Amino acid sequence: MPLIVLLQLVELVDSKQVQALIGTMSAQDTRYLSKIDKNIKYLPTISLTSPAITPPSMAHQLPHFFQFSDHITFHIQCLAAIVGHFKWRKVTVIHESKNGFSAYSGILTLLSDTLKTVNTEIEHHSTFPPMPSLSNPGAFIEQELIDMRSRTNRVFVVVMSSLEMAVLLFAKAKRLGMMERGYVWIVTDEIASLLNSVDSSVVHNMQGVIGFRTEFARTGKRFKRFRSRFRSKYRSEYPEEEEYCNPSIFALRAYDATWAIAQTMKNSSGKSSSKDLSKGISSRIFRGVSGVMRFKNNVLWQLPSFQIINVVGNSYREMAVWSPESGSSKNPERHNGVNSSSSFEEWGPVYWPGGKGSVPRGWVISEKDKRFKIGIPSMGAFPEFVQVFQANNITCATGFSIKVFEATLKYLPYDFDQYDFVPCNGPYDEMVKQVYNKTRHDSNNEISQEDKDAGHLHHKVMVTNGSNAYVHRIPGMDT
Repeated sequence: MPLIVLLQLVELVDSKQVQALIGTMSAQDTRYLSKIDKNIKYLPTISLTSPAITPPSMAHQLPHFFQFSDHITFHIQCLAAIVGHFKWRKVTVIHESKNGFSAYSGILTLLSDTLKTVNTEIEHHSTFPPMPSLSNPGAFIEQELIDMRSRTNRVFVVVMSSLEMAVLLFAKAKRLGMMERGYVWIVTDEIASLLNSVDSSVVHNMQGVIGFRTEFARTGKRFKRFRSRFRSKYRSEYPEEEEYCNPSIFALRAYDATWAIAQTMKNSSGKSSSKDLSKGISSRIFRGVSGVMRFKNNVLWQLPSFQIINVVGNSYREMAVWSPESGSSKNPERHNGVNSSSSFEEWGPVYWPGGKGSVPRGWVISEKDKRFKIGIPSMGAFPEFVQVFQANNITCATGFSIKVFEATLKYLPYDFDQYDFVPCNGPYDEMVKQVYNKTRHDSNNEISQEDKDAGHLHHKVMVTNGSNAYVHRIPGMDT
């Protein structure tokens, strides 16, 4: 929260009979304010900042501070589930530095550790300063994107971002050609939950983006009544923005937080103290338009569900639902507390940046990188396994081993054609040594068990015995 807003808040508390606070202040903001004005430390405060990143120790330091949002751990788990679902092995993380993120330095570590559980690593992360602190935020973002475009990774994850930053980011990314085929963009709840509240130009710049947003019941009578009143009031105050008057989860929770405090004060006998008010909030279960509201250790106590969406056309498509209990599935009713994982077919076709197609592989070959060299015997002992011939000055190969190799490539979660067959005139032992010395990236032939056991081949190799073929990885090797 900007410093000027925090100072205005202190002035408000000092000049008025404030009994509780509701806003987007973080725990770190509140702790800072309590050092300026000790009264704030004892004032019941409900923070709507999403996601919740309050360290466990904060409940003791700020006993009257309540975090009305799902914990960051759930957001990161959902993000990792999406990345793992598509088997991207490296990602680039983009985030905006703000009080909550910078103060809780363990978030990037948590993100990195969680991604490792799906065999993914953070190749690069880019930290953007708070947008209000930049004299020319557009120019800064453009330069950062140019730097990221020069790298080989094409999977970009935007976390802990303000809407202002996201709007600029995707406008610049589209201008730089980074919303085209081959790119992947993932946004988290703080952006995905606001897509109903932005104009069409923002959605136009985000075509193909995948995101997740907090799931809540949109069919209940309580929500429908609230939405009707919300739309009516919004239209009366902003008639030119009638198209964008659907309440987000943040609007629902702001309403529920206000209602919860009002109910607690109403149910208290006589004039309640700050301590009584905080006790009432922490001990009761409230049912609001956003769902059940209850706290444990001053943090929202419930397992969330996230709706995974795909931005297409003027809006988005609902792809799947994820929860900590049951993983992801296409249909919410399948969430029965049993762990399950969905397949790509279950999600249905995804509209990627640049249009429909196969899953982007997530990386490109840079100019300095070479194409993969796949060694094959030029004069194999068994031509039914590998036979080499030339066609239009291109080395081609046929045979059983080649068919197995090509069939294996089809199981990759992306298209891969960055390889060339390179004939090897020497014996098989020489070809094995070339793989070991990285002169070749792999060997494609009828390598015998004796070759594999020779100790030179620290790689995945194909082993055939005439009727069967399998891929074997030498234990303990990481290549």
